[in-house]
Order: sequence, then C-alpha cells, then structure tokens
Amino acid sequence: MRIQTCLRVLSASLILGMTLTGCVTLATLAPAGNYSVKSKYAVTLDRAWSDVSKFPTSGRTPKVRVLTIDGLMLNRLHISDGLTTSEPLVIKPGTRDGKSTPALRGHTNMSLSEQIEFVTQSVTELDYLRVTSSSPKPVTISGVRGVRFELSGKTPDGLNVKGLGQAVSKDGKNYYIVYLAPAEHYYQASLSNVIAVMDSAKLP
Repeated sequence: MRIQTCLRVLSASLILGMTLTGCVTLATLAPAGNYSVKSKYAVTLDRAWSDVSKFPTSGRTPKVRVLTIDGLMLNRLHISDGLTTSEPLVIKPGTRDGKSTPALRGHTNMSLSEQIEFVTQSVTELDYLRVTSSSPKPVTISGVRGVRFELSGKTPDGLNVKGLGQAVSKDGKNYYIVYLAPAEHYYQASLSNVIAVMDSAKLP
C-alpha cells in the first residue's frame, strides 16, 4: 500500500473518530475569497479550506488560524495575525502555554534569518523532527520586505514532510504563513494554492 493511500486511510479513520466524539463540529468552512484572522491583515483563498483552528491537535494560538484541505496529517496552513514578542506562533499539542511549558516566542527586531529560525523551531513544537530550512527568497508584502523559505522534516514515524514559510514584520509585529504536508504527493498537490495565498497577503 502506497504511503499516500495509507495516509488517506488514517486520516479518514481519525475523521470518523472525531465525528463519533463530536469534534467535527469544531471545523468550519473557510470559503474562497478574502480571509482575515483578527486585524485588517488579510489573504485571499483561491479555493475553499476547512478551518480547524479549534482542533486540540492544531497547535494554534489565539491570533493564528489553522486551515486544511484533506486533514491535519495531510496538509496544514497556519496563518498568523501580527504577533508581538509575548505571543507564540504555535503551542505544542497536548500542552498549555504556562510557566511549566512555555511556548516559543520571538523577540524584538528579529532579522529575516532570525524569523526563519523562529519558524523552524516553532514547527518542531508540532512534533516534527529534524526540521530544517532552505532556499530563502526575498518577498515584498504591502511594500515591506519579507522572506519566503522551504522547510523539511520528518514525523515521529519517519514520514518525510515538506513545507513553505513566509515571514514579514511591520510596526513591531510579525506576520507568518506556514504550510506543511507529506513530501509524497500532498505537498505538491496544494503548493500552488498556498503560494497564491502567500502572494495575496496584505498588511494592515
């Protein structure tokens, strides 16, 4: 059985389990069109996604939305509002952001390379292993210089995962978009949709 098929079966099994426990009601439709998190920061979705930010395994924080097409194990897109130094990008699933298990946070005036490192470290909080970044490229979002870069890592079961990240800062706040999916089939399948989302980002 191909990895792609195995993942689909596992994802379907998880969805069935969540249906039986009522968790599917936590998912909402994110239709194609303008999409914002909290402030006037917005992106444009070129297709419909499911907003699964309320799922316990999403790793989201109050100013981050988590979207998926086929399920969190198969593709996930984190879109953050402007984060200050007191606000994390992700919280490790199964934990709380507290004194005993503080979530990773950025710091003031991070360089673009530091932004890449922050995203890379944050992705490890989602239980991905050996996460590395590569191929940074400059981007301009609403006239502000940012960076787009590739990510790679593994799941605890050894499945290869690829990703694409984007980071830009304005007025002391950091805006991130992070896409993750299995390297086989799923990463490439939704990559053009993700790039369209990143290209459409508009800062407040």
